[in-house]
Amino acid sequence: MISITTFNANNFFLRYKFSKNLPNSKSKDSLIEAGEVIGYLPGIAFGKYTKNFIVWDSKRRNLASEALKAPDDKFPDIICFQEVENIEAIRILNQRYFNNEYQYSMLIDSYDPRNIDVGILSKFPINSMKSHIDDFNDAGDRIFSRDCLEVELQIKNEPLYLFLNHFKSKLVKRDKDDTDEKYKNKLLKSHTRRLNQAAEVAKIIKEKFKGSYNTALFAVIGDFNDTPFSPWLKPLMDSPHLIDVISRHLPYESRWTYYWKSRSRVSQIDYFLVSKELNKRIEKAIEVDDSFTPYIERRGIGFRKMNAAGDNTLPAEVNYMAYETDEVTAENDDAPATQKQTFRFPRFEEVLANPKNNISDHCPVKIWFKQN
Repeated sequence: MISITTFNANNFFLRYKFSKNLPNSKSKDSLIEAGEVIGYLPGIAFGKYTKNFIVWDSKRRNLASEALKAPDDKFPDIICFQEVENIEAIRILNQRYFNNEYQYSMLIDSYDPRNIDVGILSKFPINSMKSHIDDFNDAGDRIFSRDCLEVELQIKNEPLYLFLNHFKSKLVKRDKDDTDEKYKNKLLKSHTRRLNQAAEVAKIIKEKFKGSYNTALFAVIGDFNDTPFSPWLKPLMDSPHLIDVISRHLPYESRWTYYWKSRSRVSQIDYFLVSKELNKRIEKAIEVDDSFTPYIERRGIGFRKMNAAGDNTLPAEVNYMAYETDEVTAENDDAPATQKQTFRFPRFEEVLANPKNNISDHCPVKIWFKQN
């Protein structure tokens, strides 16, 4: 069986703090720097200037390693990452924590103001890749800030095409002087960008696989930053050439992949949208052994930070959101209603001891497929 995992690694940075922030960076996290660096840097070799670094968090990275091996105690053959800063970050992750399982890696620096990119580690050769960071719309604006990274892998005697994505976030800040109309326009602009990204990926798939929709192996993978019922993902979710593996093979109550702490909610915003042939191979794997049913690893979910009182206690329940309305998003009667979801499920002991040890606010999602 061949396995693939998607994982949003949550602001996985690797850099030295030569200054407080990167030029033009909007990310507060770029104030935090990695202590495990490549090559010689003054001060590190002599144990000085330690305030310029954060020590590489080996506990969280080891937990991530355990999570990525679940449930079969095997690293996936392919890992698709979101929110990694550069290719050295995933290469060092591979070297230090993944036992050098992966011979091949790929990441293209994007235009994201937080300096977070999509990347891949693979046990299979990368035949070719194509970046879409310089794809423009009719108005001359870049469609993707974080890329739609198109990678062709050689899986024994046939190619597998993966399209790695991280769409525009739903988070929109309302400033103190924003009128209702101005804030509404901000929301619309944010949602429209995600809509355009979804539409562009659907267009890429339609054009690339014309004449081979039913036979080619391909998948759109990653963090879409919205729920399956959202109108802002509709062009992609409604594509006749793609199947949502999670909704196809898991019951609704088992589909959530993301925890939004500040709003005490969970939802599905991470995806495997696969071709018809790839879905057939997934179904064949499940027929052989139902343990190959798509798997969502949640033991690494905790809090990003403790609350102001220092309370570590995980909530008993959170809201499971399948759909969210706002000033520019109408109701959807077809979407499941918000429901309570138990939140005191099994965790890694290290996460229970200290929620800061969480591996991410996203869950790794793993699928398997059978080769011909």
